[in-house]
Amino acid sequence: MIVAAPPGFEDLLEEHCPDISALTRHLRDVILTARPELAQRVYRGWHGLGFHHPERGYVAAVFPGTDAVQVGFEHGADLPDPHGLLQGTGKRLRYLRFAPGAPAPTDEHLVEYLDLAVS
Repeated sequence: MIVAAPPGFEDLLEEHCPDISALTRHLRDVILTARPELAQRVYRGWHGLGFHHPERGYVAAVFPGTDAVQVGFEHGADLPDPHGLLQGTGKRLRYLRFAPGAPAPTDEHLVEYLDLAVS
């Protein structure tokens, strides 16, 4: 069972189209189903929903955008990229980009990368 969204989550989605809002909710559910130990926190300044592991700290966040939703990994630059799906060139952050109707990445990819981020 997925826990309730934290305060401010629905406010974060108000400015987005129904497809992006639905995709953001879906990705949140995928993350929390795979890793129910993660705590959630809305970051208004970053316009995202962060996920914190009890031991690893901040590990990932979901960022709804205009035409896609990014799932960023805090230490993504250090993660293996077995499917070549991680995007970004920063010193730390890498992300998966999910667009409505796009074939990749999949929910399974998200769970695999999330497991790598937590381990």
